[in-house]
Amino acid sequence: MHRLSAVTQIQDLFPDLGSGFVLKLLDEYSDDVEQVTAHLLDESLPGHLSGLDRTEKAPVFDDDPQTKIDHLAPNSTPPPQEHFLPERRNVFDDDELDRLDFDTKRLRIGKQRMNTVEGEQPNKAAILSALAAFDSDDDERDDTYDVEDVGGTVDTSHPDGEPGPVARVTNEENDMALFKVYKSAPELFGRTFDIRRGQARQALKSETRMTDEAIEGWAIMLQRDPKRVKRLEAQAGGFDGRQAELASTSYRESTSAGNTETEDSDVPSGRGGFRGRGRGRGGRGRGRGGNVAGPSGEASTVQAQKRKEANKSSRANHSRRDQRAKKMARGGFPG
Repeated sequence: MHRLSAVTQIQDLFPDLGSGFVLKLLDEYSDDVEQVTAHLLDESLPGHLSGLDRTEKAPVFDDDPQTKIDHLAPNSTPPPQEHFLPERRNVFDDDELDRLDFDTKRLRIGKQRMNTVEGEQPNKAAILSALAAFDSDDDERDDTYDVEDVGGTVDTSHPDGEPGPVARVTNEENDMALFKVYKSAPELFGRTFDIRRGQARQALKSETRMTDEAIEGWAIMLQRDPKRVKRLEAQAGGFDGRQAELASTSYRESTSAGNTETEDSDVPSGRGGFRGRGRGRGGRGRGRGGNVAGPSGEASTVQAQKRKEANKSSRANHSRRDQRAKKMARGGFPG
């Protein structure tokens, strides 16, 4: 476009020059329009350019007008445009639903409800026929766990090693039977030959199904466990449910027969405490000292005040004031 504009400018000044000759001039002077124009006006072109045909035309710029008209003539239908994206394809292309070649009864909306009744009828018929052919009398009785065949008894013990419910009840019954005999005749638990051969020991063994060693060991362990003795006594009915009376441990001042309690005495009477009328704030009755707030002339008031002054160090407020005075003295401040 730049060279086309340069050729047009030069041809406007020199219409007799052809576009081919002008292009050669632009090539010679590096597309400088002013320099080409100056050399044409001065007639100072080099020898190899001055001898050329000045009417030479270029095929690009000097087209025939008829050719331009033919170029603008309408063409036939334009070719189809190319798709930038490939055509979408999937596995359901060209199937019966894509071709609309299917039975409309197969169409449904939502999830399909499976009808399994028709499929279950043959299975039910086969099961019923098999049950009809089965005869319970043909099956032999399972004697795997019979005592006579195995030669043993069912183990009633707990799987963890602890006695089960049946064994626990049996042990409690044996404990009560042995404890009753122990309370009535403890000599039957001896370890001599005569006692073991005695009729009483044989009866005890048959009742508890225990050996001589187990019976004698039970008595030894009972003697070492007082708590077990109390528990067995409670189970056997030896405990009547009443608590034993405990003696009083509080101090009681013994009074002679000649001394009688007066209304001003300071001796406690029973569980009711003191009976004296003169119990003031400073003492436990008139006998031990009067009230610090009483009349100033009475001796009891003076004694109560002295007692309070002597014992005031035991009071919390006095201790706080005393400690505060010490801290202030350490800091050099007046108390």
